[in-house]
Amino acid sequence: MTIDHDDPRLRIDTLTWADVDPARHPFDPGTVLDVVRAVAPAGGVPEPYRYDATRGFDHDADHARWNWQRAMTVALGEQYGDWARGWTAEMAGHTADGALIVRWNGARDSTTTPEETLSAVAGALLDWRTFLEDLAELFTGHLPLPTEPRAAAAAWEATITSLVATVAARSGADEHWYPVCALALKWFLTVAEVPGEDHDALVDEAIGGRFWSFVSPLGAEVADAAESLAARLTGVTPPRDGWPDTWPQDWPSRRSTELPTAMRAPRIWPPMAPDALTTWRQVRQTARWEHATEHVSGPARTARDGIADYLSKQKYSTDRVLAALDLVDADVAEGGPLTFARLEVWQRKVLAVAAAPFRTTHAWALAGRERYAYRDELPELFEACLAEATDPAVPLPSRAARVYLDVLHFHPFADGNARSAALALYFVLARDGVVLDRATPLLMTRWPVSDANAAEGLARLIAVLIRQIPR
Repeated sequence: MTIDHDDPRLRIDTLTWADVDPARHPFDPGTVLDVVRAVAPAGGVPEPYRYDATRGFDHDADHARWNWQRAMTVALGEQYGDWARGWTAEMAGHTADGALIVRWNGARDSTTTPEETLSAVAGALLDWRTFLEDLAELFTGHLPLPTEPRAAAAAWEATITSLVATVAARSGADEHWYPVCALALKWFLTVAEVPGEDHDALVDEAIGGRFWSFVSPLGAEVADAAESLAARLTGVTPPRDGWPDTWPQDWPSRRSTELPTAMRAPRIWPPMAPDALTTWRQVRQTARWEHATEHVSGPARTARDGIADYLSKQKYSTDRVLAALDLVDADVAEGGPLTFARLEVWQRKVLAVAAAPFRTTHAWALAGRERYAYRDELPELFEACLAEATDPAVPLPSRAARVYLDVLHFHPFADGNARSAALALYFVLARDGVVLDRATPLLMTRWPVSDANAAEGLARLIAVLIRQIPR
């Protein structure tokens, strides 16, 4: 049985506190491994990942591993209830000697022998349950909150700090820590009976931009987030001069008001990655697009669509990506230039969302190592770059390479930018009657943002792929 990547039975972000409250869901930790063995997907545990230089990456085997993980999530949810979905959230648990360890790091890394794999699943589920029980205890310890505004503000700030510290410590600040942190805060708002239904917006506005996946938060960032959310909930903001500008790194701790201003250390900001978008725009200007390749014309295609084939084998929803490609084909048939409006229509289909606007904040990739800064003029600049994608004076391979890199490095959407770049590339080529029958060498390669030679090399690779299409 194949489970779609976006199956609602896999989602953690939709879980309410009622879904996960340990008091509402009886659980016997002593039988977990037996239950995991009993409900494990039919067909057995997939083969572990082994790199073979002679064979290359086996997409089918990798898909089987991720599908097995998804099927296991569905099975555990049916057995225990929706709360069990969180077993893949990578919340660490304590070993016998007290160390914290994450027992499941995703299907590709954690699939080993059948018995070890099932034991890892059971351990991850136990650790997630323990995390929920710790949250329930923390909630109880901080309730009821005082009603006097200033006392309430202090209590809210202490509670939020404890919650953030608990999630960060248990997760190791991996890719899941920030979403789980936001979720835990929303759960507490529910338990504390904070009025209003839009807790998502309340938390996102208070902590948005302060925390990132894969980046461990500094104490000052935790303090600022706690103060911001407490102020929104109570209307009380402490006098700015009453707080030190930094917070000890051995947090959680209470911020001291006893330090005079002259003794306070300067605020410490996390190291900021260089702006990859600025670098790309400089490279874009220096690359010799007109001379990197010769003009290559269509039509050129076979029965095989290499871009569609590649996208259909990734872990995201195949149906939605292929439906988006149908929209691209319709726009090609209609004619006209590449525009952001067209990209957004395709992206709405890819992400199954009602709107996909241009981002309004900085964006990051590569686990926070690559940053794409935001400025108010970016949408206009990006639109101008898209307009150049159909300039017939520049050889087709160069135009296709340039627009592909434009989308990757402008990073216009909150999610799915690699897919959007592939669709833009497809559109530019298809307008000239070219459909690549091989696209994996192009789409699997990481193209350095700072190297004009690499950008020109991408154009030459596309030219080679076009020439290799049987005519």
